[in-house]
Amino acid sequence: MSKNLLKASYGEIGKILTKKNIYRYAFNIGVASSLKLFKRLGGSAVLILFFGTMSYTLGIIAANARFLDDLSDIHYISVDAFKAYIRTAIYIKVLVKAVWGIYMLMSFLLIFPKKNFARQLFFGTLTMVSCGILLCSILIPMCFGLTYGGFGPVGFILQSLLACYFIFSAFRGSVISLKRDLYGASDASSAKGISLKVLCCILLSMVVVIMLNQYLFKIGHPLDSSVYSLIYGWGVLVWSIAVVIVIKMVFRQTVSTYYFAKYDEQFRESLHFSDEEWYGKRKARRLNKKENKRKRDSHE
Repeated sequence: MSKNLLKASYGEIGKILTKKNIYRYAFNIGVASSLKLFKRLGGSAVLILFFGTMSYTLGIIAANARFLDDLSDIHYISVDAFKAYIRTAIYIKVLVKAVWGIYMLMSFLLIFPKKNFARQLFFGTLTMVSCGILLCSILIPMCFGLTYGGFGPVGFILQSLLACYFIFSAFRGSVISLKRDLYGASDASSAKGISLKVLCCILLSMVVVIMLNQYLFKIGHPLDSSVYSLIYGWGVLVWSIAVVIVIKMVFRQTVSTYYFAKYDEQFRESLHFSDEEWYGKRKARRLNKKENKRKRDSHE
């Protein structure tokens, strides 16, 4: 389908963006959609102090070459797997820092009031999206490093190819589904993908090849032939599943709340939002006082 996903008219987006859906999106992100200052302040504090600190530790502090100096305490994973984890963390340290900085900035700006409920909902959704991207970013060193260290380059490449397919399919499926709802029926060919039967065959073949290489051919290095590698060696696939979950959770909500903010006044009128729902209790009281004063002045 050729129509741009971000150029739908108010009439088109109005077909799928009901008041019930809007409040479901608000529920999904919790206090990030709240118009109350204290709720946003508490939510921002949790995002910054808890997840911000944890992600900085796992994604940035872990990218330190000094951890490679003493490997005597490595028991349950191979030394090669641990080295691959630390080196991957070092390689993407700049990327993780940039994503972490954006996340922290958005978590801080969440405190400040927005123009209305639509703008608050959209900004809160973007904040949660940045949280999801940061989570996927800090998982890269561990998942990729453990896969490379556990199964070597053969297992890593095969899993990476399948992970790319999973992520691409999830994104394409989300786009096609939303376009279908916005603009009508989509092209059947564009929605076609690998059938479940074929996908299962591909997965089984990949597992067989990895296992044969792990214990028989041993192509590439490092390879960890211990039983633990059969547990942590699937890190890239686990990471791809996490990315797919994030895409499925946030894609439709992000696009929908973007339109909600773009056509905010139209939605406010058509969906009959009260001043309290739209601006919050405090601003609604001020508007009510202004309106009552205006009415009294007009009668005098």
